[in-house]
This record gives sequence, structure tokens and C-alpha cells, in this order.
Amino acid sequence: MKSRREFLTDVNHRIRFVYLPKHSSWLNQIEIFFGILHRKSLRGATFTSVPELESQIREFISYYNKTMAHPFNWTYTGKPLPKKRRLHFVPPHHRIKLRNSRNPVSYVPS
Repeated sequence: MKSRREFLTDVNHRIRFVYLPKHSSWLNQIEIFFGILHRKSLRGATFTSVPELESQIREFISYYNKTMAHPFNWTYTGKPLPKKRRLHFVPPHHRIKLRNSRNPVSYVPS
């Protein structure tokens, strides 16, 4: 049996390691695209064969690239959001309220 390093670096294997950005921003973009693909092209559709499904996906990708795709302007600067903005994204029933030192954090539904 080969060592792990030899196995992982062997080009004949079909495993490919891809290192993603720290905040998984590219994964989010891929998830968004798959959501668009599902909503605009695949939802409610019936396919009788895999080649038919592949054809539909390829046609949608071509259409998407011609009509809908555009560069995304990242605005994240790496600085944490202010508390007021952070709380905007947390539903009130998930927020916690600080209490005294004996019970520093407790759940307070609103």
C-alpha cells in the first residue's frame, strides 16, 4: 500500500483538491447559480433520459451566459459589521439578552 502522500499526489487518481477562500464566497455563488438553474429551468420539468437532462442544462447555461450573467461587485471589506447591522440579520426570537454575572447569557424571547 502506498503512503497517503503518494496516493494523494498521484495524478492518475480522480481526486482533485481545491482550496476555497476563507469565507466560502465561491461556494455561495455556486449555490446561488444552482438555485437559479433549478427555478428557471428544471422545476416541474420531466426528463426521459440523462442526455435530455444534460441538453436542457447546457441550453440553460448558454442562455444564462448570454442574457443574465454579469460580474458581481464584492463590497465586503473584511471588517466586522456594527452590532446594529448584525442584529438586523438575526430574528428577534433568536436573540439573547445579557443578564447578571451568575447567569451571564440567557434566552429571552420577544
